[in-house]
Amino acid sequence: MVLLTSSTVSAIVSMGVIALFTILLFFSGYVLQQQSVRNIQSALRPPSDPVPVKGHGAAFQKPAQKRGLSGSDLGQGADQEILLGSQNRHASFSSKGNYAYLQLLSSPDPSDICSAILFFKQLATNGTAIQDRLFMYPQQWDRMSANELGKPASVALSILRTASIKYGIWLLPIDMTAATSQGYETTDSKLLRLGQIQFMQYDSVLYLQTPGMILDTERLDEVLLSRPLPLRHDKNRPESFNNEAWIPMPLRAERDNQLPPVYLITVNNVGGGHVEARTHIPNIALPGFGSLVTPPWGYKPADTGDDTIQQPAYVYFENDRDGRVKWAGNPLFGTWRAQQYEVCEGLDLDDDIYHEQ
Repeated sequence: MVLLTSSTVSAIVSMGVIALFTILLFFSGYVLQQQSVRNIQSALRPPSDPVPVKGHGAAFQKPAQKRGLSGSDLGQGADQEILLGSQNRHASFSSKGNYAYLQLLSSPDPSDICSAILFFKQLATNGTAIQDRLFMYPQQWDRMSANELGKPASVALSILRTASIKYGIWLLPIDMTAATSQGYETTDSKLLRLGQIQFMQYDSVLYLQTPGMILDTERLDEVLLSRPLPLRHDKNRPESFNNEAWIPMPLRAERDNQLPPVYLITVNNVGGGHVEARTHIPNIALPGFGSLVTPPWGYKPADTGDDTIQQPAYVYFENDRDGRVKWAGNPLFGTWRAQQYEVCEGLDLDDDIYHEQ
């Protein structure tokens, strides 16, 4: 039996206390280290995807996320409000199809730009049943200065930017490099050829020539809604290839600079990286349909005394040999010009003299 002195017992107790505190200190340090590691891992971890909001998913993709015309991203609150409104219209109208009206310009003519704004204003304020309003233009405009565009055109485009928010216009800037790099001019037909891929989400898009004037929005909607459309070619659907109301008219951008004044465009994905683009013009011989969109001679002034005359839905204007709008023989010219000034206040649209061809 070994007898421990008091000094030995005291030393053993002291060593035990020191060992205990050393072990506790070690475990405390380990716990703190692991907490630090977890904090660092949490900080480096990519943020999780937000919970999708109903109505904002990939099922609703607009033709262009960028509105174009530099600076038009201002007023994002109003833009979002219009987007949500357009989504609501899309949902309520989806049973009838997904359609859009289109106007386009390959040259920044101030009068034509103002006429397009007037067209979209009339659609937006007169309760069109067609969801979307598209304006297509060369992307180059976004990079041109006011001096390059000219002051009137620059002002008109600025008004168009504001109108795109107010009237829900989707601005589609199209890269024309594929044509201009080969020495081709920028024309309406080439602009449409390069930009028609933007129409993949639509059942059909109806192009109407500007300048022109809407006389009846509800009847204009009938161009798309009153008759079966060709849509995608389908051997089981005769109206897709033998349509009474719509006549096939290929887009020959390499040969024709101008487009038909009324042009129905349908673009479909046929797989394998290929698309099917179909273009048609209305059958003007079809009673009650072919007269919905006409040149000025299709409009009859109210003072004719004939109450049986039904006016067209849209009148597109003709140009003289200098490319200016002809006022002679156009009874709507004065009304159209006055309404242009309402949407393009401050511009002098009568700077040019208009001649009859």
